[in-house]
Amino acid sequence: MNKIWLVAKETYRREVKTWSYLLMILAPFLLVFFSFVIGMVSAGSSDDNYVGVVTSNSVLKQAIKKSEDFDNYSTEAKAKKAYKDEDIDGYVLIEQKNNQLAATYYSDQKMDSDLKSELLTSLNTAQQQLNLSKAKLTTKQSQSLATRVQFKQKVKHVDKKSFDNDPVKQISFWVLLIILYMLVITYTQVTAQDIATEKGTKIMEVIFSSMPGGDYFTGKILGIFGEIITQVLIYVVGFVAVYCAAPYIDGFSDLFRQYKPMIDQAIGNLASWGLVFTIIGLVLFIIFAAFCGALVAKSENANKAVGPLSTLMLIGFLFTVNMQSGGDTILAKVLSYTPFLSSFVMPARVIMGNATNLEAAISALIALAATVASFIWIRKIYPNLILQTDDVGPWQNFKRSLRG
Repeated sequence: MNKIWLVAKETYRREVKTWSYLLMILAPFLLVFFSFVIGMVSAGSSDDNYVGVVTSNSVLKQAIKKSEDFDNYSTEAKAKKAYKDEDIDGYVLIEQKNNQLAATYYSDQKMDSDLKSELLTSLNTAQQQLNLSKAKLTTKQSQSLATRVQFKQKVKHVDKKSFDNDPVKQISFWVLLIILYMLVITYTQVTAQDIATEKGTKIMEVIFSSMPGGDYFTGKILGIFGEIITQVLIYVVGFVAVYCAAPYIDGFSDLFRQYKPMIDQAIGNLASWGLVFTIIGLVLFIIFAAFCGALVAKSENANKAVGPLSTLMLIGFLFTVNMQSGGDTILAKVLSYTPFLSSFVMPARVIMGNATNLEAAISALIALAATVASFIWIRKIYPNLILQTDDVGPWQNFKRSLRG
């Protein structure tokens, strides 16, 4: 057992020290960092963007006090001075003539559409009060004018599992699919290349003379899986840090608070069956990537050898994407119980509300059984595969390994 852990440790250490692995880890953090910097700069530049308002209307003054985008000025002269000093982007002069409000905006550029809508809402409210005051209506008449239309909905059936109308499910769907796709495509290539490179050296004969080949294979798989766990843990820690810091970052705090319930629900979707199938699928793909790498005699042929796995992964990815429009077909149900493809299809069906927890559990057990059986079988024939150094092609190497 000590030798297995020694192989796992060496495999892990050799890969995590490479620049490619470091860049792969840092890339998402650099993207988030630059997004934060841009957001903070934008927030900092927008903090000083105000519009001055000059009015004597008490209703408007109260509305302006509650707004973060407008400032009250008692006279037009003071507003002009603030505009010249660049304390505000412009100012609005609101005058009242014959119980009618008239607003004029002074600036070197048009008012932002959101600010304009906010100002017009306040102006219309103030104008309505002036109209009611001029009409001298009784309280009962005023209440009659304020009567609104009643609108009710009577829906016979509400599909609580609707995927198209649930942005949280859609976010969970795409995040899960992209994470699984990126991890599988990265580590199948890494595993196959690593195994094929080792096969091209004579050192394997020395290693197998001191330890069983099956144990060496186990150590390799553990080491590569350790790389994945390290990467995922770093991303989890980074996400938790961003999640905890986001409420205190200017430019992101309001947006984060607005979408926090959706983020929490998406995390719940990903941390359930999505996590289970991602782990099982990764292990299964890695085991067969090692098998593919051991089939070739030259390291430069590793990418060709892993081609069938890449095709299988692409089929699972594209089919799952098509499920959004294609629905829960019979083929989707069958593939959700098929090892390799079930890692893509079944968690997507669960998120979309097309599969129950029991169905997901059965699919996970089938995938787990296939993973264990594959590991035992490939572990048995691995020594024969890795020692076949003749360049006779993957199929011939495979047949030789079965003959022992």
